[in-house]
Amino acid sequence: MLDVPKLCRALYIKQRDLDFLVNNIDRFYYLKSNPKLDKFGNQLYDKHGRARTRNLYPSVKLLKVIQSRIHKIILKRIKLPNYAFGGIEFRDNVLNAKMHQGNKYFFNTDLRNFYPSVGHKQIFEMFLKNGFAPATASILTKLTTYKGQLPQGTPTSPYLANLAFVDAGLEIEAFANEFGLTFTTFVDDITLSGKTDFKEHLPTVLSIIASHGFRISHNKTFYQTRNPNVTGVILKPNGLCLSRKYMEKIDALEDKETPQAIGMINYYRRVAKISKTKTSLVKRRFT
Repeated sequence: MLDVPKLCRALYIKQRDLDFLVNNIDRFYYLKSNPKLDKFGNQLYDKHGRARTRNLYPSVKLLKVIQSRIHKIILKRIKLPNYAFGGIEFRDNVLNAKMHQGNKYFFNTDLRNFYPSVGHKQIFEMFLKNGFAPATASILTKLTTYKGQLPQGTPTSPYLANLAFVDAGLEIEAFANEFGLTFTTFVDDITLSGKTDFKEHLPTVLSIIASHGFRISHNKTFYQTRNPNVTGVILKPNGLCLSRKYMEKIDALEDKETPQAIGMINYYRRVAKISKTKTSLVKRRFT
């Protein structure tokens, strides 16, 4: 069992430095507010007319270094279920979408305020479930949560978000297997798809999500059958593609040698490559 002295050795940090981090955690975060935009890039406002923002709390200095080590040395050794794609090495949004190719009916939803909804108690209990001693679990929780919740913008939060959703995810996965559906998550994006209509069973999925303390974003919830957008990739009967708007942006690039242009073009090429790959081969790799 990983006790505190062993934790210090694993993270290459002295006990006094670890204590300083835990007792002065506010010194190692800063607030970064980004505007919340709709799918057309327009500013969103609340019912009082105030501009909506998404608050990020990136970590800095020693804490960021230690969080990176926690992610690499500790978290990545905790295996996530096959349905999870976001925040995991060698799994991206394109492969996530590919898993659903060939199906006809699609359900997409987004977990509302997902990171802030994951509390420090859930993270602490997750560490306990994975065999960590209470004292070690407590320290790891203090090093990876902030103001009682999971902060956005840190090296550890995406993987921890996946781990916090595991109990709910496994229930949904069991439901999906029962009805022959494909189920994946990309951090807070949830997708279910199938070859037959499963709309009447969706209340069960929503009930599972709610029973674990999560809420969905109703304006990002869709049930559709034609060319669905799954984590930014459009699924068509004969493959994957990107939106017309994305392709227009590539065509409008005056200089295709800038880092931004190269990134956009490489992303397009990746989608095209995965599109040509047999879906059965991709599914075999990730199931």
